[in-house]
Amino acid sequence: MTFSSPATSTAAVEDLDMMRARLLYQSKKRGILENDILIGAFAERNLSKMNQEQLESYDKLINGEHMEWDLFYFMSGKKEPPADVANSSAFKLIKAFVDERQFAKK
Repeated sequence: MTFSSPATSTAAVEDLDMMRARLLYQSKKRGILENDILIGAFAERNLSKMNQEQLESYDKLINGEHMEWDLFYFMSGKKEPPADVANSSAFKLIKAFVDERQFAKK
């Protein structure tokens, strides 16, 4: 008797879980405290809810070509992000998270 494999294999789920764990670690160990706090808090709240496409976009954003201070300035609205960042689904989520936190403090 043979069984068909489920739509989502165990290996694929484990890969996403491993990716989430790696991204959570990388989100909390950024190199500058400001990003550790902002990106780390975002990751704690949102990584578990993100699908593979969103996780890949997030990975590209936080581990891409942009310097740490540039990421901070883009997230905080102090600098206009370049198109590749501004159009990133992950950046839109992080920016909304940061804006929400800033609004809550006022």
